[in-house]
Amino acid sequence: MNYVNAVIADKAAFEHELDTVQPVFVVFMSHDCTACSDAMPRFMRISQGYKDHVKILILDCVDTPRHPRVDRIPMLLIYHHQALLEALPGLGEQALVRAFEQYAGRAAVTPGVKAPGKPASPAAPPPPPPSGASPHAPGYRPLPEGGRAGS
Repeated sequence: MNYVNAVIADKAAFEHELDTVQPVFVVFMSHDCTACSDAMPRFMRISQGYKDHVKILILDCVDTPRHPRVDRIPMLLIYHHQALLEALPGLGEQALVRAFEQYAGRAAVTPGVKAPGKPASPAAPPPPPPSGASPHAPGYRPLPEGGRAGS
């Protein structure tokens, strides 16, 4: 994986790091921040499943010039082709899994990390549709013959 624990001196150095074909996940954190200390192990665990598909910069805010989109830490900025696509404050598990799936382009392979809304395994049955679901809703299944879902 392309983890870079770096000190970015200026805007030109930052833009140079973004010059890659892979999505770039930039984590702004501080070693003195309790929330960062709690979030970074989660981030590292989830990011392992995408090691060949993303570049990750981990920047300590103490040593890095201020970024205009970073108003709290921890904060994740996601870039692709040098364009900012998304900013995620807090590094919550569901938000991270969704972001990696969306921008890295594949499902997580990390054991113990289940993508939201997907079965835990290929053998698991799909979730039932919501009660009174529309035929146009995802996961809709018509009632069996006789109109009753079961007894």
